[in-house]
Amino acid sequence: MHDFDSSLPSEGGSGADSGRRYRGCLRFPGALSVLIGLSVLGVFLWGDDWLRSQRQHMIGKDWSVMALAISGSANGIVLVPAILGLALWFRVRGQPKLARAWMAILFAGVLAGFVGTTCRTLIGRTRPEVPVEQGWFGPRKDGQWILGRHAYSAFPSGHASIAAGAGFMTFLFGRRAGWMGLVYALAVAWSRFHLGAHRASDVWAGLMVGCWVAAVLRPRVEGWVNHGITPEWWPRRLRSQGSIPSKRE
Repeated sequence: MHDFDSSLPSEGGSGADSGRRYRGCLRFPGALSVLIGLSVLGVFLWGDDWLRSQRQHMIGKDWSVMALAISGSANGIVLVPAILGLALWFRVRGQPKLARAWMAILFAGVLAGFVGTTCRTLIGRTRPEVPVEQGWFGPRKDGQWILGRHAYSAFPSGHASIAAGAGFMTFLFGRRAGWMGLVYALAVAWSRFHLGAHRASDVWAGLMVGCWVAAVLRPRVEGWVNHGITPEWWPRRLRSQGSIPSKRE
């Protein structure tokens, strides 16, 4: 098995070189990235109906089985225990840096999922294949609250948000691992679209949420991942209890 620990920046001169190498892999989303993301989203919103009509050409048993498997892998019930298991395994093997990296990836995925779920709950866009009036309704429809109802929680896709948050955070391991994480996020987005659970604009919005959450989070956890330095934003009670090392390892 490849030792990804060697890919993570280490302390000292080589660590500085490695840090510069990977600093550009994932940056805070600037105005240009936001503009590009929103522009693509606008295209998908305009072409949602046509894209759904083209999806019919790929419907088949083999494609559906693969889509179900990929989609299921981004379910929190599957993803959280899997990543926790990896983090624990590396910790037991005496590789705390790798364990912390996997915990950072998990945190990014969970946080992106939370942001995505909050947005879609408040936006209230209907899912494409449910027998209800289609549209954007916000938190209320016909004088009734629809917060949390499955039929009105399409935009953005929660699965795509989680997969993108975790997937983009794998840039902590370097460019190669990061691109693999990106491919995984795109595969999850495709699976949700193929299964009819979301429109193309829903899954693209989910990818945007996950990407931006990971971009904001990464520089705030790199010190902890690489050197075990307690993040300043971590709750003071946990810091005082020593839940996270506060010194360089």
